[in-house]
Amino acid sequence: MEPKIIDHYNEYPQMIKVIDNLNEENEKLQVELEFYKSLFKTHRNSVVYNLYDKYLIKENGEKEKIWIDKIRCDKYDLQFLEQDKDVIEWQKPVRCER
Repeated sequence: MEPKIIDHYNEYPQMIKVIDNLNEENEKLQVELEFYKSLFKTHRNSVVYNLYDKYLIKENGEKEKIWIDKIRCDKYDLQFLEQDKDVIEWQKPVRCER
């Protein structure tokens, strides 16, 4: 069996990379957790079943993740959202039933 040579100069930076990656992942999870906590601040009177996380497109083209209640929103609010299949469906007029 051949003895393994440990190169401390190369292992140390590798461990730093792992720690940096873990810190990045933790930061992303913290942002996501704060977004889900905001649900109870912004939509206290909404049914959670009717809430969707969608992207609001700002004037400068940036996207912001927001909560939208498909029952309580109006057509004006929907036009500023990223147009996915749900948003397109919500913009269609509701047919009257007899």
